Amino acid sequence: MSATTFLTGVRRSLVATALAGVLVGTPLMAPSGAAAGRAAGSGETWAGSWATAPAPAAPTGISQDGLDNRTVRMVVHTSIGGSGLRLRLSNAHGTVPLAIGRTTVALPDPAASPSSAAPGTLRQVTFDGGAAGTTVPAGGGAVSDPVAFDVPADHDLLVSVHLPEPTGPATWHWLAQQSNYVSEPGDHAADTGGAAYTRTETSWFFLTGVDVRGPAERGTVVALGDSQTDGGGSTQDGNGRWTDALARRLAADPPTRGLGVLNEGIGGNRVLRDGTETDRPQRGTSALGRLDRDVIEQTGVRTVVLYEGINDLQLEPYASAQEVLDGLRTIAGRLHERHIRVVVGTLTPFKGSALYTDAAELARTRLNAALLASSDFDGVVDFDAAVRDAADPQRVRDGFDSGDHIHLNDAGYRALADSVPLTGLAGEPSTGGTGTVHGRQS
Repeated sequence: MSATTFLTGVRRSLVATALAGVLVGTPLMAPSGAAAGRAAGSGETWAGSWATAPAPAAPTGISQDGLDNRTVRMVVHTSIGGSGLRLRLSNAHGTVPLAIGRTTVALPDPAASPSSAAPGTLRQVTFDGGAAGTTVPAGGGAVSDPVAFDVPADHDLLVSVHLPEPTGPATWHWLAQQSNYVSEPGDHAADTGGAAYTRTETSWFFLTGVDVRGPAERGTVVALGDSQTDGGGSTQDGNGRWTDALARRLAADPPTRGLGVLNEGIGGNRVLRDGTETDRPQRGTSALGRLDRDVIEQTGVRTVVLYEGINDLQLEPYASAQEVLDGLRTIAGRLHERHIRVVVGTLTPFKGSALYTDAAELARTRLNAALLASSDFDGVVDFDAAVRDAADPQRVRDGFDSGDHIHLNDAGYRALADSVPLTGLAGEPSTGGTGTVHGRQS
C-alpha cells in the first residue's frame, strides 16, 4: 500500500498518581461546543478526552430491566490527559428520574484484577458544588464538579457509579468492546478491590463523557458514525477502534498533540432513521437527530469526522444514495453554521457480508462517487480506498477483515486512521466546504 496521496478538489503514559482532593466552589456546568473549552479559567481549557453515545434500552436484558442498588464500574480509555476531569452522565432515554449515588474515579490495577483500582488513586466525584450524589431528570443529563486528578493520556480510567434506586430502563451504550462490571447489591464505588463486582457486561451505563482540563488552545475531534466507528470487529478490551488509532497519531505529531478524540459511533446507527423505528432501539437516534447532543454540545469540538450511511443502504426500508447524501450534507451544513469543520469518509466494502446485495453495493459506489466529487465538506477521506481488496474492490482486504466481511479488524481500523490527514483536523474554524480529497491508494 502506497503512502497517503492528496488529490486537490474544488476547494480546499503509564499509571500516574492521582492528585488528592476535589475542587470546590461554584459548580461548573458544561457549556456546549467551543465555549466549553474556554470555561476552565486562565491558561487552561477543557477538552473532551472520552465519550460514548447514549441509546435507548434493548427490548430485553439488563438495559431493559435496569439496575437497583448496584454499583457499575466502567472502564473508559482516555485520548488526552490533563490536570483534572469532570464526568458527563445521561438519562436521555430514561423514563424516571435517575438517582446517582457515590461516584468515584481511579486508575486501574490490572495486576490485581481488571476491576481493581490502583492503590492511592481512587477519588470521589461530587455534584452541584460538593454533593455526594445527584438526581438526573428523565430525558436530561448532568455534569460533575471538577475533580483534581492527574489524568494520563491513552490510558484506562475506572469510573464507578452507585445507583441506589431503581433506574427503570437504562440509558446505555450497548457495543462498548470493553468489559465493565456490575456489583453485588450495595454501594461499592469506594472499593479498591474488585471482589464485589461479580457480573461482567460489555456495555456502558449512564456514563457518556470524560472532559479533561489542560493547556489552552486544545480542542476536540468528534467521530460520528455507526458500528465501524464504534469498533465492531476490533479486539475486545484492546482499544483497537480507528478513533483510538487516530488519537495516538494525533498525540505523536507535535502540531496536533493535545487534540482529544471522542467516539460517537453507535452500532446499527443510521443517518436518516431512528433505532426505535425497528426492533432494535439500542441502535440509537439517527445521526441527524442526535447531532446536537452527541456532537455540537461536546466540549471544545473543532472538527467532525462523519463516517456513516451503510446501514441506511443495507437495512430496510432502504434509503437511496441521494437520500443519504442529502442527509450528510444537512449534517455538514448544521455544523458549518457553528464553524465546525466536517471531514466525511467514503463507505468501505461489504461484499460477502450477511446483508450484502447488488442493489446496496450500487448505492454505495454511487454515494462514494458523489462524496469524492462534493465540495460540501471541508475534506473527504477515501476510507474505501484504504481497505478495499485491489483484486476485488467490492471486498475488504483479507488482512483487514474481522471475519464478517463488513467490520474491520484492528489492522483495518489502523488503516482508516492512517488515511486521515492530521492537518485537516487541527485547522482554522470552517467557513464552509472545500472539497479536498484525501485517500490512500490500494
